[in-house]
Amino acid sequence: MKKTLKKQNKIRGFTLIEILIALAVFAILATITTSVLYNAFTTRSRVNEQSTRLNELQLAISLIQQDTSQVIERAIRGNEMRLFSAFIGQTNYLEFTRDGVVNPGSIEKRSTLKRVAYICQEGTLIRRSWNTLDSLNRNAYDDKPLLSQLTDCHFGYLNQNLQILPEWREQAVGLNQHKEPFPKAIQVNLTLHDQGEINLLFTLPGALYAQS
Repeated sequence: MKKTLKKQNKIRGFTLIEILIALAVFAILATITTSVLYNAFTTRSRVNEQSTRLNELQLAISLIQQDTSQVIERAIRGNEMRLFSAFIGQTNYLEFTRDGVVNPGSIEKRSTLKRVAYICQEGTLIRRSWNTLDSLNRNAYDDKPLLSQLTDCHFGYLNQNLQILPEWREQAVGLNQHKEPFPKAIQVNLTLHDQGEINLLFTLPGALYAQS
């Protein structure tokens, strides 16, 4: 009986100091764990945002490349039969006619030509298209935002003298005053708030073989 009492006397609970130390350690571990989880979620969110941003940029480049590689010299008629040039190049606005629009099996009676435009507007790069080439209503168009949150967006036009011009008009070149309806290339200048400045150059059909 005495031995049992001695064993019971040796069993004791935690002291207040030990409990406080344990709670402090637990609080520190909880804070560290929360911080690690927060940073992990934040990193994952940033990676997802960067991935989405990269996909948007790749899509925009792909569309511009497809359109500019099919540019043709075809003027159009618009409202009140007004004539619009085959190629319109301004600082924040680019418009032209392109070929190569897919018409599988020629099921529908429609042209393979299409009028498209690229617009820098309020920090967004927009692709505009018209369903009808010679549209009597120029306001009947479809806009597709390609890139947003741009701090700068403008176009440039490379002429035969390899000069970048802010606007494009048919240039008289050579002694024979031969008109140059298209630039050799289109420069697309973008500044993304999260990626920095990007300058892209898209050559037009025949530009690589044109005499400068």
